Amino acid sequence: MKQEMLDRVLSSQRLPSLPAIAMQVIDLVKQDDADIKEIAATIQNDPALSSKILKTVNSSFYGQAYSISTVSHALVVLGLKAVKTLALGFSLVHNLKDGGGDGFDHMRFWKRCLFGATAAKVFAEKAKLPEAEEAFLGALLQDLGVMAMNQTLGAEYGDVLVEAGKDHTKLSAMERDTLQTDHLEVGVALAESWKLPDLLVASIKFHEDPEPADITCRKVVRAVALGGFAAEVFMVNEWGDDTQKATALDGFRRRAEAWFAWEPDEAEPLLKEVHKNTNEMQRLFELPTGELGNADLILSEANEALMALSMQAVQETVQLEQKNAQLTEDVYTDPLTKAANRRKFDEFLDEQYKACAAGGSPLSVLFLDADHFKKFNDTYGHATGDRVLIILAETLQQVFGEKGVPCRYGGEEFAVILPNIDRKQAAQLAEAARVAIAEAPIESDEGEELHITASIGVATQEDGFFKSAEQLVKAADNGVYAAKKSGRNAVRVFVPRKKAA
Repeated sequence: MKQEMLDRVLSSQRLPSLPAIAMQVIDLVKQDDADIKEIAATIQNDPALSSKILKTVNSSFYGQAYSISTVSHALVVLGLKAVKTLALGFSLVHNLKDGGGDGFDHMRFWKRCLFGATAAKVFAEKAKLPEAEEAFLGALLQDLGVMAMNQTLGAEYGDVLVEAGKDHTKLSAMERDTLQTDHLEVGVALAESWKLPDLLVASIKFHEDPEPADITCRKVVRAVALGGFAAEVFMVNEWGDDTQKATALDGFRRRAEAWFAWEPDEAEPLLKEVHKNTNEMQRLFELPTGELGNADLILSEANEALMALSMQAVQETVQLEQKNAQLTEDVYTDPLTKAANRRKFDEFLDEQYKACAAGGSPLSVLFLDADHFKKFNDTYGHATGDRVLIILAETLQQVFGEKGVPCRYGGEEFAVILPNIDRKQAAQLAEAARVAIAEAPIESDEGEELHITASIGVATQEDGFFKSAEQLVKAADNGVYAAKKSGRNAVRVFVPRKKAA
């Protein structure tokens, strides 16, 4: 289907042909021993073309200090590349500028081409590439396929243009969806049929993504592609909102840095030079581009829009981080007591056990169970029972501070993970927690002051006694049972028995 569409476009009688003078110039400059006099004579066979070339080389665009009166002189002063570019450019544009079906926006098309071409030349010169002239012509012809498809497919392609609207970045995808090919493929096929130089073909083929281009021409194609992004900065000013203006400028900045390592303060001044040169080339090519606007105002508005968009992005990032932090907290927090939950206990203990095994530092675990909690709950009600659990969590946090991580293990059970705390320190902290819990006042629904006690077990990993985190937890849990068996409101510490010699 794709090849059928390409064949249909390329075989159309409405397709523009390459002017004879342009074809002769292409053939001559391809020769290794190209004769400057012969090339000049060929160009001079077309008085209108010669006049335009001389008018251009004497313009401020090329900045010659003295007047050039002949094509031969222009070839000597500007070089073969510059004059060849001008000859091909003027010839092709002359044949194409009136093409297109009904409703085709010539003004917008040629304005974008001209902005892109002058920008590509400015960028190539800034990057000290010897092919600045080829970059200009490659960018001028980068959307050759758009003109060809519109001219040959008529209303069928016009519908695609209407759907894409003024946003050029959407065009290729819509062409492929609707017509199974796009203006890049058509432009390349047309350029190859005209036997345009390989560098120009590559510029058309890869102007939307220069990275797949051959290494020998990639820098030039990057200049052409960056010219397209520069053109978008000026074009979007006419129809886009603040977000689109900001996006266009940001796109240009990012590519300038990625492809040529130009920071914004180095790349943006080039846009003013591009605008100035486009004004000059608009006059020389006599293209229907309309007003080009005020460069200072366009760039000022784009920068303001980009700054506003950046601030909005920062705010959204902060809000997202806060939301993610809250979600993370919710995942690891017990909703009633606000202490860490069982999931946090399991993950943090596993992490600390591995660190302990690797570094040899001690790791203690404390288990706590509220004494007679079920009876307390049944007597004073679930609301008071909930207050007990909240006060237990708060008391543990006050006692341990940054030394440990209190967690609600389940029901009325709490656990505390104590990294880098040895057995003696853990026992002292456990006793401090037992006393604080017993002294903490709890108010019943009737306003009565109540108190509750806790049974606490402690186990410590030292000298690699426990072979897993589960064994460490089991030892601390056994300590709780021992405390309850001794009469509750007590601390019991697991002490490993030493093997007899």
